[in-house]
Amino acid sequence: MDELVFSCTDALSQPNTPDCGTDYGERIVRIALMKDGGTFTVAASDVPTAAEFETAITAGEITIYNAITNGHRIEQGATELSGDDTETGGTERFDVEYRIEGRIKRLDENILRATEKLDKYSTLRAWFFTNKNYCFGGVTGYKVSPNFSELIFEGKGQPPYMMFFCDYTAIGADYAGYDADYDALDNT
Repeated sequence: MDELVFSCTDALSQPNTPDCGTDYGERIVRIALMKDGGTFTVAASDVPTAAEFETAITAGEITIYNAITNGHRIEQGATELSGDDTETGGTERFDVEYRIEGRIKRLDENILRATEKLDKYSTLRAWFFTNKNYCFGGVTGYKVSPNFSELIFEGKGQPPYMMFFCDYTAIGADYAGYDADYDALDNT
């Protein structure tokens, strides 16, 4: 209650700036996709390095999609058990579903044809990269089934884009790795 007692000569109260954890970034800016069962060699780390991705891109095992806007990961739901179905009687969550989604803004015929082909695969492996050069997906990537829209035109002055999303079930730890060179990944 004494916090509410003040006079005009009192100094302003200074709030603490919270000490936050690692800044993983706020948005997804690129994704990497590989055929399920593809060969992708990763050294002893939990997440591939940019050099390992470059080797896989050159070998044709992985493709990178850059220029993603509105990219984010959201939780779609989970299987929940409670009461007599759990050991503790509380609520337990299993098979948490996530969605990676966004828009591909820089487009050409190669990107359009490549996404048409990717729509035909029932299962791919995916990694996503944030604007702070963190990669999520661990060594093997998330098992996803990608969905790409057709080209969308919103009107005069608006560039065309393609929407995409990939759903996956979370299994185990969600490892993130940092590499300053992730932002240089490209299919060239």
